[in-house]
Amino acid sequence: MTHICLGIISWLIVTSYETFSGNYIWQSLLCGLFAGLIDMDHFLMAKSFKFKDAINLSSRPPFHNTTLMLTFAGCLILVMHFKGSELMENLGWYILVAVTSHHLRDAQRHGLWIWPFTTKSINFINYLILSYLFPLAIGSLLKILNKNIFKTKFHDALLV
Repeated sequence: MTHICLGIISWLIVTSYETFSGNYIWQSLLCGLFAGLIDMDHFLMAKSFKFKDAINLSSRPPFHNTTLMLTFAGCLILVMHFKGSELMENLGWYILVAVTSHHLRDAQRHGLWIWPFTTKSINFINYLILSYLFPLAIGSLLKILNKNIFKTKFHDALLV
């Protein structure tokens, strides 16, 4: 639940450059959903639906590889931008913010897994600063790029 809530808050920070719209709630919920789904790899890797098995893995699961997930989100954004698929590009932005919020939260305990390395754990103050600045930077970038992501309706996002 923590990752979901942080994903929601992160997307609300992204949208803070715009006048509030009800669409932002739906977009934030979608971002939160993606932030929470990242932990599904614990259960996949454990090959079990038992919480105890999922948290006692011998290594980190693949969706916790920061390099892999940021590359995926970045490629999705770029490919869909040049393909002209605005909805899929928007999905990439949601995933990018969700992954970052999730990984920064986990980095307090385990550091970031930036393949082939792992960073040291991030202290709480740096975590708070990065968790605010990253979504703020993404919102600023989207505003500069004049992206229509802020105007996306919830039912459009569901079509993805």
